[in-house]
Parts: sequence; C-alpha cells; structure tokens
Amino acid sequence: MGVKKLHTIFLQYVAILALAIVAVIGVNFGGYILCVNTGLIVPLSQKNTAIEAAEQMLQEAEAVKKESIPFFCDYAVFTNDGEYTGGSISEEKSVLIWEDCVKNGRSSDDTHLYTVIERPQDVLVLQYRTAAQFSDPTLRRIFPSADIVLIAVIVLEILCFLMVISYLFGKYLSKRMDKLLAAAQKIEQKDLNFTVEKSRIVEIDRVLDALEHMRAALQQSLAKQWHDDKMRQDQLSALAHDLKTPLTIIRGNTELLLDLPLSQEQKECADYIETGTMQMQGYVQTLIEVTKSWESTQLNLQRVDTASFLQEVRKQISGLCTVNGITLCWDCKQYPATILVDRDSLIRALMNVLSNAVEHAPLGGEVTLTVAECESMLDFIITDTGRGFSAEALKHGTEQFFMEDESRSSRSHYGIGLYMADAAAQKHNGQLRLENSEETGGAKVTLKIPI
Repeated sequence: MGVKKLHTIFLQYVAILALAIVAVIGVNFGGYILCVNTGLIVPLSQKNTAIEAAEQMLQEAEAVKKESIPFFCDYAVFTNDGEYTGGSISEEKSVLIWEDCVKNGRSSDDTHLYTVIERPQDVLVLQYRTAAQFSDPTLRRIFPSADIVLIAVIVLEILCFLMVISYLFGKYLSKRMDKLLAAAQKIEQKDLNFTVEKSRIVEIDRVLDALEHMRAALQQSLAKQWHDDKMRQDQLSALAHDLKTPLTIIRGNTELLLDLPLSQEQKECADYIETGTMQMQGYVQTLIEVTKSWESTQLNLQRVDTASFLQEVRKQISGLCTVNGITLCWDCKQYPATILVDRDSLIRALMNVLSNAVEHAPLGGEVTLTVAECESMLDFIITDTGRGFSAEALKHGTEQFFMEDESRSSRSHYGIGLYMADAAAQKHNGQLRLENSEETGGAKVTLKIPI
C-alpha cells in the first residue's frame, strides 16, 4: 500500500459511508416492496382499490357489519339526520366527522382520508390513514404507519454504519499516530538508538521526518557531549593520580626537614609547606572521589546487615569527632535487620554529611546520627549544633560545586560533599533533604532510602 494524503483517506471513508447509505436505502426499499407484494404492508393505492371494491356491497347491504368493513378502516354510521348510531369511531369524534365530511364535503385531514357511502336508511363514513399500514392487527396497533417504520429503520442503520466507519477511521488514524507518539516518547527518554517508522500518511510522515532529523541531531550532540565529558573525566582522573606522587614526595621531604635541627623561622616555613601539601592532597583525593562518582552510575546492590553497616559508620566518624573536640550522639535503635544497598556508596554519602556536620559544629558541640523507619523508608538523620544552613544553601546546597561564604559546603570538600550524598541517595531511589533543626538551631540533613 502506497503513501496517501490525509484528505484522500478521509474521502475514501466518506465514499464507503455513501455506498453504505445507498445500500441501506436500497435493501430497505426492496424489503418494503417485498412486504407490499406479499400483503404484509398495505399501501394507500391498495386501500383505495379495496374501498372502491367494497363500496357497492356496503351500499346494498341491509345492515353495516364490522366484518364487511375493510380491516384498515375505522367507520361511523349515522342516520340521515346526522344522529350517530354506531361504529368503531367514538361518538365524540363522529360529531366532527359528520360536520366536516358529510355536511361540508371534506374528504381528508392531515393524517386520514374519508369516504362517505350513502345508504337507503343511513350514512356510512369510512376513515383510513393516508400512510401505508401493516396488515397484521398487532403490528398495525404498535406501528400505525409502516412508512415511519421504514424511515426509522433506515435512519438507525445509517447511524450504525456511521458509528462503525467513524470507529474504523479513528482506529486507522490512531494506529498511524502511535508511531509518532512512540518516537516522541523514545526521544523524551533519550533512547535514541532507533529508526523512526513511517506511517504511510503524508502529513504524519512529515512530522516523523522532522522527529527523525531531531533524533539524529540530538544523538550526535549527546554523543559528542558524552565523549567530551568522558575525556574531561579521564583527564581529571589522570591529573589527580599524577599529582599524588609529587605531593607525597614533597610531604615526605618536609617531614624529613622537620626532623632536622631548624631555626624557628625555618620550622615555620616547613610547617607551612606540610600544611599546604596536606591540603592539596585533600583536594586531590576529592577529585578522585568526584571522578569515581561520575563513573559509578551502576550500583552494586547487596543485602547488608544493618547493625554491622552502622558500626562501620560509627567507627569512621568517631575518630573525626574526637580529633575536632565534638561529641557524637548515637541514636540508632529502630532499623530493619538487613537493607539492600551499595555499601561503599552509602557509607561514603553518610561520611560526607557527617564530616560536614563535624566541620561546622563549634568546639565542644554535638553531632547526632538518628536512624528510624518511616513507612517504607529508612531515614538517616544527621543534626549538629552549628549555625545551620543559610537560605541560599537550603535551595542550592546539593548542587555540584555550590559554595558561599555562609554555606555549609566544606571548603576542604570544595562544595561537593552534599552533592555526592544527594547523588547516592537518588541512585538508591531515595532523597536527601536539607533543613535547620528546631531543637538545636543547627543543620539537619535527612538521607532517605527505601527499605
């Protein structure tokens, strides 16, 4: 099947509908004529013929009997003076019939025809419908007009065909539009390794062609971006590792110098060199951790014993708290026996947050780690007694390299500690929430992961 334009397809369905309407009318009229030929339906012409045939017999009959009246007629019998004596028409209606038909000579109204038969002793008036009627008395009672039934059937059948054809037309277009939606969804999900399929409709194919060009351009752009990012990460990683060796040499030689007898001024210079070297080593280690976090997009999820995991975290942070004169408050009582996590990634995230809290707590202050189950999540809540987050840090504290004079981002971590913790939380389908504690007035960081 070739490519078609939308208006061509629409005209095809219109033509099919027109043919269906013609077929419906033809079939129903054929059935109508068959009913007339078999006597199931009595048209007006047959009524007139039947009344003409029965008129003389009714004039000469001694009395008007119901059996002598054609079945499709109602009748009323009057005296020559207009007094109603009987019939199938009610006496109330017969008064009007006498006035209109006998006195005034009227032979029809909107729905009926009238035939006046003058007899020797009385007057007979026959009333019958102008429309065709069923010969069966039950059908005639339910459907007084066979013509209206025919029209109603034709209209209903046309409506049915219209609904069916509209449904098929909509389904046909929907099937073609699905290709457009599928392409758009794949591009939205950045799944660009696919070929846009054609719909065989010119107008939709034009949109699909535009999507194909956009997909190819986006794929090329993202490939270049991914390549550039990978090159930059590799360069940073290589630079960080290359810096470790000369820094280690400088620090080692500085320590040797400090073991020698030095003047006070020389000793201060050596101390400055050692302090700066240690700080630079910290920066290098941070760069290494950043490149690791970029590369480790896949988690190594394992079922971990929670108590052992928390003990490892406590062991690592306790020494840092002791060195900085900070009291560690441990409130870890309610937690599941095991958790499904990447152990190293989650420990690194918690240590980043805890180190940040220790660094910003005042001398003699407290850092508290609370672990609690909340619905289907496990919350790690770290609070300190420092000055808390600024308004700007609450909004942007988890952004990479975010720093400000009053931020909570550690200078030694170059503004990536909370970023790395947030990244680890998201990889675990959790979240990191920053706020200030109402109890301590310091910072409060909650790392949530699903249980």
